[in-house]
Amino acid sequence: MNATEDGSALLGLDIASSVRAGTADQNLVALTNNTSDTIDVSLSLSNPGQGTLSPSSLSIESGATRSVFVSVDADSPTGSDALAFDVIASNETLSVSLERRVTVSAGPTFKQQIRDDSRNTNAAFTISYRVSRLPNFDRVELEVENLDAGHIGTTTYVEGVTEQTLSYPPGGGTDGGAAGDTYEFRFRVYDASGEVTDRSTVVTTTADGSNPPGDDLADEGDPTLVGFSVTNDVLHTNNRFTVDYEVDPGEDFGEVTVGFDNTEHDWSDATKTNDAEPTGTVIYPSANNRQGGVNGDTYDVTVSVYNQSGIPVDSGTISIAAGSGETVDWP
Repeated sequence: MNATEDGSALLGLDIASSVRAGTADQNLVALTNNTSDTIDVSLSLSNPGQGTLSPSSLSIESGATRSVFVSVDADSPTGSDALAFDVIASNETLSVSLERRVTVSAGPTFKQQIRDDSRNTNAAFTISYRVSRLPNFDRVELEVENLDAGHIGTTTYVEGVTEQTLSYPPGGGTDGGAAGDTYEFRFRVYDASGEVTDRSTVVTTTADGSNPPGDDLADEGDPTLVGFSVTNDVLHTNNRFTVDYEVDPGEDFGEVTVGFDNTEHDWSDATKTNDAEPTGTVIYPSANNRQGGVNGDTYDVTVSVYNQSGIPVDSGTISIAAGSGETVDWP
């Protein structure tokens, strides 16, 4: 008998359509005793490493229905029929042994990116995060602590949205004189029952302008970067850069930012934005202006696509020399 017919069998099985990896106490199967006597039932996962069952053994009186729950490990394989479980049931008139399978969908995730905006002697960061597929999401708490400067207090954020970009220090500005200090970012994720400890994380980094390792925040349906070109033109050693981009905006496009990072002179760094889609142009310096004193310097130009929540979901970077007069394409 197949799963859709199990409900009317002598031992009726009403199996969940799917369960989620990394989630505890989910309905797996409801068992109904359609015989005239009590049935003793035991259940087990074919691969015990995928999670745990509760209860795994039970006695069901005639006509009664009992539910079995599963806690699926975060690292469980996902996909159709990815979780197999065995059922053994017996009484004086019945003996049943069968295997059933259920789909496992991707579990909850927490992803973060920290951009180090420290310049000169001052420390600053931009923090983006995204929580996905967490049932009963409640909040994200973030503590940012300078581990070296005792006079700089810990800053705490409490955010009740699943995705967001935050500035440190709050509201902009910088921690003066803190460049080179070590900062710790402590992310804690909560659902309605408390902290989801396996989704919480700690990042430690030095405020030196280099971004610490982070996660790809993109998810299905996000806007994407199709491509862009960067053209340098120079007049009497004064430079200008023109960026032409194309995005696939989807339904959640927010804006494009273009970062111009002079790898030799921080004072000529700049960030420009544009909310035009699917194509747009960004010019640095602004139209009819040029930047002097940078001829021969290398610029890393990064085009980032943001969704409407203000988190970066796609990007690309090229390098181009001021004064080269060349055009560089991405990808």
